[in-house]
Amino acid sequence: MPVNKGYVNLHSLIYDDRSNIANLSNEKLYSSVLNGYVHSNAFDYLLNVNSIRLSDIRSLGFFNESGIANKMNDIRGKEELIDHKHVFHLPKPKKLKANLVEILENRQSIRNYAEQRMEQKELSTLLKYAIGIKDSKKGRENSIHRYYSSGGALYPISVFVYIHNVEYMKNGVYLYQPYSHSLLLKTTHFTGKEFLADNVLDTQNCNIILLFHYEINRNYLKYGELSLLLALIEAGIMAQNIHLLANALHYSSCDAAGFNKRYAEEQLQLDGINSHIIHSLIIGKER
Repeated sequence: MPVNKGYVNLHSLIYDDRSNIANLSNEKLYSSVLNGYVHSNAFDYLLNVNSIRLSDIRSLGFFNESGIANKMNDIRGKEELIDHKHVFHLPKPKKLKANLVEILENRQSIRNYAEQRMEQKELSTLLKYAIGIKDSKKGRENSIHRYYSSGGALYPISVFVYIHNVEYMKNGVYLYQPYSHSLLLKTTHFTGKEFLADNVLDTQNCNIILLFHYEINRNYLKYGELSLLLALIEAGIMAQNIHLLANALHYSSCDAAGFNKRYAEEQLQLDGINSHIIHSLIIGKER
């Protein structure tokens, strides 16, 4: 009987040898996970990604009926610290006139950069239009909107900016405060080299590194087990905005998922329980 080669691939091969599991390659490890010999957090998550409990349904109903998300967003701006000693107020962003299709066609992941200082106005423009707050429109002064979507408008992700080569700015990690369009200095002891130690990215010549900070309590109360999925989707949307804005400003960028999570969270004094660094992105001038 002829064999349909389309049905025969690495993943259809089953290895029934449980010995020396630690030395298995990923192709063999995959079948071991399917056989139940090896535990996989990734598989556990995918198998339960749409699991909704009764408590989740109740929370969804409460949030939708009460309009509490809008009330929470109304007070988010009051969480920002305006301390002139530690806060840097970004200049007014540039007006961009760029062709979206051209930007999409030009976008690519670049890992090596030229040693060139970023202007403050360029940094301001990047942060404002990628992850900032939209300017109020006439007749909607009390309505607050951002440049990206978020599940339930809860916005559980904030962004830390590692400044490495920006004009007139001290190197260090700053928290971007979108309501006041400002940067709050958190630490000057952080280094990109340590954060991306096992990566091939050019941390020596980059201008900035963005760290995506997820606080699970901000959306778990509404979405329960769906909250992580929504946060990861949101991080992806934010990252794409940043890539496109960087390209429009003639900078190059690259996602960096292989980072030292524990190092970043210790430097930023995050507890690693409710607060997590879940993604990062590096930006610099292409050589």
